[in-house]
Amino acid sequence: MAGELKSTLDIIMERFGGKEEPVSLSEEQKKQIAEIRRIYQARMAEARILLKDDENLPRELARLEQEMEEKVQKIKSAGA
Repeated sequence: MAGELKSTLDIIMERFGGKEEPVSLSEEQKKQIAEIRRIYQARMAEARILLKDDENLPRELARLEQEMEEKVQKIKSAGA
């Protein structure tokens, strides 16, 4: 085999635009991000309970995850 094997993480990072440069965040931004993640983790836990045997659970979890990441990115980009 020529070349080296890529890890799953490497492949995902390439697909989504490479590695991010670290962003310097204020303490307030860090608190906001932590709060967003806390809220969305609670919402995902609630969805797992309410939609336990529902076929829509993976879709709902993915939607919540994406929503959370969009809000976190918005805060991060405001700090850049």
